[in-house]
Amino acid sequence: MFDPILKENGNSRLTYTTPLSFRVVCAVVAVIIFLSVALVPGGSLVSRMGAVPIVLIALCAFGAVYLDRWIFDKSANLFQQDVGILLLHARRRRPLDSLQKVVLFQRGATDGARPSMLGPRARGTVVLSVVDRDGRVYKLNLSRGGGTRALRVYAERIAAFCSVPLEQQGGHV
Repeated sequence: MFDPILKENGNSRLTYTTPLSFRVVCAVVAVIIFLSVALVPGGSLVSRMGAVPIVLIALCAFGAVYLDRWIFDKSANLFQQDVGILLLHARRRRPLDSLQKVVLFQRGATDGARPSMLGPRARGTVVLSVVDRDGRVYKLNLSRGGGTRALRVYAERIAAFCSVPLEQQGGHV
């Protein structure tokens, strides 16, 4: 429900992004926490607001506006990453035809090409990445357990869409 999803926008565009359901749940939780504090009788709102509700509201509000999106656009020959908050985010663009391969990496690879984010206790973790012709690796997502099946499907769809090979590193993904 909250893992990134791969959406097709016509025949020439794929978007791998945080689902709307995640944003909605974060916003609803922030409103519920705020109202639960605001509707308690006695004293001013400021005096009732403690550090914990403020931190929880801030985290939920941030989750509601957080953006982590990858765009694969054939018609514009564009591979783009948007990360940050909805109106203020960083954008990295590369030509789509500069992508060399899609890589699924599972903990336990014997070639030593283990991504740095995988520590010794990350058994069962799968990383979905794309690699460009310059050797730059773009990590789209990592998952454990049941989410690894979805990553496999997404990796296959991205590789087919971009007309690049899908490379599997490590154990069975």
